[in-house]
Order: sequence, then structure tokens, then C-alpha cells
Amino acid sequence: GHQAFAVIALAQLADRIKYVVDSAPFKQGKYTPATHLPIVAPDVLDADPVDAVIVMAASYSDEVARIVRQKYPRVRHIAIVREDGLEVVK
Repeated sequence: GHQAFAVIALAQLADRIKYVVDSAPFKQGKYTPATHLPIVAPDVLDADPVDAVIVMAASYSDEVARIVRQKYPRVRHIAIVREDGLEVVK
């Protein structure tokens, strides 16, 4: 959510990110605040794949990473933002 958007903006990552994936339909088709990245449905990972996914879903991060690993095998790398840094899980 908003914490992820803040990290993207503060770390100046927007030019390295193609899109933000969110399963909430009411967010899809909109853009992130400040960085104006498109927010898309998870199925876009099949239609317009990327090499790496950074999961920033707080308490749901492990579940989200598991789903990405299972449903989107074309994603080569998955990392989770943790309190103490970035953990590469695939």
C-alpha cells in the first residue's frame, strides 16, 4: 500500500519499475502517487512479464511471494522487503 509507494518514491526506484501489481480491483487502472507508475492486475505478470518482482506487502509478503512463485514461473527473481532489508527468495 502506501508504505510501498513511499519506498519507491524515496528510494527513487520509479525509473526501474515497469508497473505495480495489486490484486485489489479498485486500485487497478490507476497510478501510484508521486511516481505515477501504472497499477495493474496480477495477470499482467503473464501478459507483460518482468524478470524480477519486489514484494512489499507487509504481513502478506510471504504469501504473495508464494503465489508469484507458483502462478508466474516466468518471473525469475523474487525479493521481499523486510524490516531489516531485502530478502531474495527466488
